Amino acid sequence: MSENAEPVTELAVRTLTDEENADLRSRLSGVRANPYTDFDAFLAEARAEVAALTPAVHEALTEIGAGRGAGALLVRNLPIPADLRPTPDRSFQELDDIVPMGTEAMLAVVAQTLGEAFSYREWDAGALVHNKYPLRAHRDVQFGSNAVEFLLHTETPFRDVSPDHLALLCLRGDPTGRATTLVADLAKTVDALDAPLIAQLSRPAFAFETDNPLVVLADGRGVTEPQPVIGSREGQRVLEFVGDLVAVDAESAAALAELTARIKAAAVPVPLASGDLLVLDNRRMVHGRNAIDPRYDGTDRWLQRMLVTSRLVRTSPTAAERLVSDRRYANYPTEYRQVLSGTPR
Repeated sequence: MSENAEPVTELAVRTLTDEENADLRSRLSGVRANPYTDFDAFLAEARAEVAALTPAVHEALTEIGAGRGAGALLVRNLPIPADLRPTPDRSFQELDDIVPMGTEAMLAVVAQTLGEAFSYREWDAGALVHNKYPLRAHRDVQFGSNAVEFLLHTETPFRDVSPDHLALLCLRGDPTGRATTLVADLAKTVDALDAPLIAQLSRPAFAFETDNPLVVLADGRGVTEPQPVIGSREGQRVLEFVGDLVAVDAESAAALAELTARIKAAAVPVPLASGDLLVLDNRRMVHGRNAIDPRYDGTDRWLQRMLVTSRLVRTSPTAAERLVSDRRYANYPTEYRQVLSGTPR
């Protein structure tokens, strides 16, 4: 075990005044295009309002975009409509009336400050704004709409294009007050490891169990293509972790167990209330959530999410070009694929 000091997870916090809240609400009210049916028009309108962000928030986003300072930013007291509809009881793509909540423009403005919004063709029927809330059918799945513990994870790791950042906007807080987002600094955790552990975690020896295996291990387990937790992309170090990874051999299993324990120890709780926006540097942070007890009655916690990348080829991609292929999709467990795509279960 390393003798370095235990890593500390930092969270930057900015809170809008009520006057700033009202000004932002007024500025963004002019964004009328529907992001679910015409994202190009929506983004053009939202892009014109980037200056609506307060200087303090803009500066904090610039810092996190550059990889400086804290890897997590919490912005509080953002405007949320007082007449927000009840939390849906079906996947957003299944609703009869897919209309904006009036909050999507804030996510778009944040995304434009950090890079470019994108998503995956196979996910959420190709939507670029993701609505996440508890669904009874997803209760036990490792997914944002579940009720069991949502394990600490890098957002969409091991893809050809993974998010550099993600923005999570809380439209409605948990009525029980128990839901808590957990955030941990994976980069600091890895930097505190000793050389032998880093060497083990740099091997392509970590995967997910699946009923659509690419590899069958000696013990008969089917898994996805093994990947390193500590890898590289375009000459840069890449860190990717998920709490339900499995290792392909005993040595890598011991290293994974050590890293998992350290990440859990480094995690800090971030309760999200209505009007809270959590921005994460996905290149260094992991996040999750404790187990919750949803009511499924229209009052449950509701988040909106947008994925952000700085690696899209075009400077002004169209909505279709913002959707990249998740080439590992066919290898995922069948249940997980159904949840990702929004297929009813």
